[in-house]
Amino acid sequence: MADDAYENPRLAAIYDLSDPDRSDLDAYTSMVQEFGARSVLDIGCGTGTLACRLAAQGIEVIGVDPAVASLKVAQTKPWADRVRWIHGTAQDLPAVTVDVVTMTANVAQVFLTDDEWQETLRAARAVLRPGGRLVFETRNPEAQAWLTWNRENTYHRTDFPKVGVV
Repeated sequence: MADDAYENPRLAAIYDLSDPDRSDLDAYTSMVQEFGARSVLDIGCGTGTLACRLAAQGIEVIGVDPAVASLKVAQTKPWADRVRWIHGTAQDLPAVTVDVVTMTANVAQVFLTDDEWQETLRAARAVLRPGGRLVFETRNPEAQAWLTWNRENTYHRTDFPKVGVV
């Protein structure tokens, strides 16, 4: 099930505008290249930034996400026509085989129970070729970032061009 923030068309449309520095994806791109991957499954692809970046490099990419609004944004980006977009979760994938499965940090943190993690990891394993790689990251619990995830530290209004105040 998609988080409301990613399923809302108005919020999905500004997701990339609110986080323009995507240097966090450089590590994923580097690992895909290092592993010599020709095919990648991007679980929780969201607005498709990583998927389109990899497609631009000639990588065969499948992007899966449960949020229709985010996928609609993804499908408007350059190189989006070279990505196979799937609405759903990793458990909804057809029979495919890939070299690398990715889950960026903002994806890995949405699995709140052991069962959710197990289901997702099993689905990822099912599509990986022998010797394939699962690449993901999680937040560092020692940093205790959640202590600042509150209204006082995070609430602000931004006026986005062509969108308005959010």
